[in-house]
Amino acid sequence: MKSGVFIDAGYLTKLLHIKNKKINLLKLSNELTRDTERIVTIYYDALPLPINPKGKDLYPKAQRFHNALRKLDKFEVKLGRAQQIGNEFRQKGVDMRLGVDLVQMSMNKEIEKAILIASDSDFEYAVEKAQEVGVTVTLAYFANSKINSKFLKTVNEKIILTDDLLDKCKL
Repeated sequence: MKSGVFIDAGYLTKLLHIKNKKINLLKLSNELTRDTERIVTIYYDALPLPINPKGKDLYPKAQRFHNALRKLDKFEVKLGRAQQIGNEFRQKGVDMRLGVDLVQMSMNKEIEKAILIASDSDFEYAVEKAQEVGVTVTLAYFANSKINSKFLKTVNEKIILTDDLLDKCKL
């Protein structure tokens, strides 16, 4: 069974920071797909705005990190953009790219199973479209994260990203 892993970097990074964990994303991808043939892992992110004082330091670090991910086996990085809204900087276009890729890869029969590391219930519609063409969708999430109950019911399978699982994938 061919599988793809779709990672919402904003979600994963935030919760790993809260848990004070650093993981190897290749190990995590392989762990989540160990019973399937992983054809791709796609990491969706946005570079920080270099005009933001915090972003000036983070921008080159994020670029190096993304370049390192691109060198991993069967890994892709797809970027949205960062946008200033009021005093905050937000990612834009990241979720849309993930949803479009999930639907496109499903419709093109590139994958039979999709593993999402995400929490946004906006993915519900993309999940339903993937399921319509026979793709099994698994949501990998942190137990204490807020995930819409309807979205949880939409996916076929769930994997809780426990400390034990993350420890198997640490750097």
